[in-house]
Amino acid sequence: MRNLLAANFFRLRKSALFWGLLAFSAGFGALIAFNYYEMSRMEPIALDGAFFVYPLTASVLTAVFVPLFFGRDYSDRAIRNKVAAGHSRPLLYGANLLTAVAASLLFCGAHMGAAAAVGTPLVGGLETDPAPALLMALGSAAAMAAFCALFTLVAMNCGRKSASAVACVLGIFLLLLAAVYLRSRLLSPEYLNGSWNAKGEFIPGERAPNPQYLGGAQRAVFEVLYALLPTSQAIELASRQAQDPYRMALYSAAVVALSTGIGIFLFRRKDLK
Repeated sequence: MRNLLAANFFRLRKSALFWGLLAFSAGFGALIAFNYYEMSRMEPIALDGAFFVYPLTASVLTAVFVPLFFGRDYSDRAIRNKVAAGHSRPLLYGANLLTAVAASLLFCGAHMGAAAAVGTPLVGGLETDPAPALLMALGSAAAMAAFCALFTLVAMNCGRKSASAVACVLGIFLLLLAAVYLRSRLLSPEYLNGSWNAKGEFIPGERAPNPQYLGGAQRAVFEVLYALLPTSQAIELASRQAQDPYRMALYSAAVVALSTGIGIFLFRRKDLK
């Protein structure tokens, strides 16, 4: 494992893809912080919104990085050579997963560092207390591990780099849409002070039950699905509305364990020829 990790990190230091995405993450963080400065000139605004959006930024960048970085091993036949040299497939899979997690956390760090460096002198420091900020950072790390586990599953079991890249990038946006949909359904109130007409217009009126409200077992299912999605966790953390970071971390750990188990199972049976 140590030799595999050393080789991966050596490649990481030489990777133009990694440095390009890292620079993009830093530039995006600086840009958002500057936009907050522009908004603060009209009304007071805290830097927190620009700072804590990093889980969403890093998740998209990781979806690009993982399949392209590790997909090269298939195109160069490096995976087959590593297995032929005596490295076990589970260790090879685990080393790649740990490398992906490290890269994703560096993307997060680049965004945070740039946002703080640009935003603090222009807007001011964070208003979030250190303890909640640390909890959100740890929750973000757990969510990034879940993202990396899903992307590694795809990248390590798809021999075509372009196909795995499309699957990961498309997958992250589909997961974001799913999280937004689940969130909107869960936030639907039980009662409405009016009703919707056939044209989709809301007509104020008497208090009436909301047909979109979820209750009972259906609500419980939606809550579990929402909690399991790493994109849901990224949205909650970015909006600083995470109610229970410890519970979110447990769900992230479950996603990592399940997807890694499936990924290793499939990779051990994959024909590398």
